[in-house]
Amino acid sequence: MGLLDKIFGRKNEVKIDYTEMPFYWEDDYCQIEIVPKQNIENIKYSIKQIDNFTESTKTEYGFTDIFIRKGLPFPTKNEEYRIDAFEKLLVEKGFKKATQIRYESYTIINCSNKTSNALSLPCFNFFYDCDEEFLKNIWISTSLITSKEHFDIISETLYELGESYELILINWNSCELVDLSNRNQIKDYLMNYWK
Repeated sequence: MGLLDKIFGRKNEVKIDYTEMPFYWEDDYCQIEIVPKQNIENIKYSIKQIDNFTESTKTEYGFTDIFIRKGLPFPTKNEEYRIDAFEKLLVEKGFKKATQIRYESYTIINCSNKTSNALSLPCFNFFYDCDEEFLKNIWISTSLITSKEHFDIISETLYELGESYELILINWNSCELVDLSNRNQIKDYLMNYWK
């Protein structure tokens, strides 16, 4: 704050660095979701339903209707995965815990046990929301992965989640299912983002 600012009582606006802040759009919420493996048969059935629905509603200009997914029979929140253990695992792997998330365009959410939270690398975000001390939902967003180091960190972290928590990844946008205890499936999935 300069001398004239002090004399005239002017306040400088706090500048926010949006480039380092993880962000997501409302439509991204749980679209690429990490869920308990017990849901695998239900997810496979849902994928068939989506494929049939897509085929029956497709026109030359898009689609005539939208498919509304039902909740999974084994929600993440019922597994009582502790937030502190999840965060510790990701931080040890090299992810940075966010204090704020950019939501939609310029809305800033302060991370807390009542809102969404994030652990990030420059090209990959784990988002999660909470139900007291437990994880309620886990979802991800990713951009181009241009670093082998980041690729390896992401791959190892996803594998660790698959092995330790028996989790799978479902990308509802592409109906792609990834067993996170299978290194080859993880690698094949991440190669879609490798540059």
